[in-house]
Amino acid sequence: MKIRSFRVLLILYAVLILLVSSIPGSSIPRFVLFSWDKLLHLIEYSILSFLSVNSFDKKSKKQIIIISVFCLCFATMDELWQSFIPGRFSSALDVIADGIGIVIGSIFAVRLNSDK
Repeated sequence: MKIRSFRVLLILYAVLILLVSSIPGSSIPRFVLFSWDKLLHLIEYSILSFLSVNSFDKKSKKQIIIISVFCLCFATMDELWQSFIPGRFSSALDVIADGIGIVIGSIFAVRLNSDK
């Protein structure tokens, strides 16, 4: 897939994350899956990180670190945003799960590209 396609997907995915974070707590259906909240955060931010890394042509170690820091800042901003939504709250544990997901997504993106 071309870099431009990854950038478009990245922007759409980031907007989707913010839209889902904007849903009031009382409007979110209670599924069994939500008891696995941290796993969902990990997967969500693995995808974000994967798209972010693949949105750039060069993938140096320094660039991967910078991308990861920006993803972590986005995760933190998303958690802060949730604190303003009725029925939602922010959690440092969610940011930690997001950070682990960011690392996993970055590693996966680098490994996938190194095979080419």
